[in-house]
Amino acid sequence: MLQVILDHRCSLRAIARKLRRSASNISRELARSGGAVTKPSAAPSPGPARTVCGNRFTKAHQRSQRLVPKARVACNMVHGNAPWTQVIETLRRGFLPQKASGILQRMPDAAHISREIIYAALYVMPRGELRRQILELLPRCHKSPRPRSTAADRCGLMPRATSIEARPTDINERLVPSHWEGDLINGTRNQSQIGALVARKTLLTVLVALGNATAELIAQRFGFVLNRLYSAMRLSMTYDNGREMAHHQALSQSTGIKVYFAYPYSPWERGINGNTKGVLRRTLTKGTDLSVHNQADLDAIALHHNAKPRKSMGWKSPAKLFLPPGSFDFQAYRANIIKPVVLVA
Repeated sequence: MLQVILDHRCSLRAIARKLRRSASNISRELARSGGAVTKPSAAPSPGPARTVCGNRFTKAHQRSQRLVPKARVACNMVHGNAPWTQVIETLRRGFLPQKASGILQRMPDAAHISREIIYAALYVMPRGELRRQILELLPRCHKSPRPRSTAADRCGLMPRATSIEARPTDINERLVPSHWEGDLINGTRNQSQIGALVARKTLLTVLVALGNATAELIAQRFGFVLNRLYSAMRLSMTYDNGREMAHHQALSQSTGIKVYFAYPYSPWERGINGNTKGVLRRTLTKGTDLSVHNQADLDAIALHHNAKPRKSMGWKSPAKLFLPPGSFDFQAYRANIIKPVVLVA
């Protein structure tokens, strides 16, 4: 602002009146920044008189150049080095960048690379076939970082539904591992569906094979899968306001589970389920026919997903937290998926 006024050849007192400051303050600021006031002339000059650097305030410009932030240490993940190779190999094994970071941190003498460093290193790659292939390994295959979506307006609930506002405190704060979130994963043209149930505390995922998305069949199939669990591990389920859960009362009678309904167009109220669906899309790809997967196939997919460590769980897998102690060995399962490589920092 001060430089713009100086370009119009205003006097010091005129500048002080425009900025509503004292003339002494303007004088000290100009002296500190290396500026100068030119006396006003009757005939304006063809253009502003600037210095070689393009700025009247030479001292301020030189100080800003000295204060340009510079990296204190070199980036640990550079294209072609050992951490880069290990991260790419981990992504190709089906792990997310956050899980790849956690795996590297657990290796002895390995470089600690955060999730943000991995994303930044991948997105700064030059355009080309290699960049496209690597970005396809990311959860949603976005070509560039995406901003978070804004909240939508809330609508009413379906009849005879218990609102999410009535959920007890132990469900909201995820105190016990017996409360779930449910939703559907749609196939091509919404002609095939798969049910996805996620435990709020342990993040265990259960997939349900569905022939179609009728409310009656969904209540039956959800009831069949939930009844495979102990009654103490299925106390409540939070669902969206979709009409496919219109027979929620029949589901509650067959399983004893209490169904709560979130507000429409409010995915953040079931964020755990939404995030899990995004991860499952790496296996259950969009635009494919999901009816080809039977319940046995979905159980195998769910086991592979539940065996992955989670940062929010202290890098423990949902299967280890949900199943009885000693029934799941993460080290033995991991040995069959990825061979750890010791990296030199």
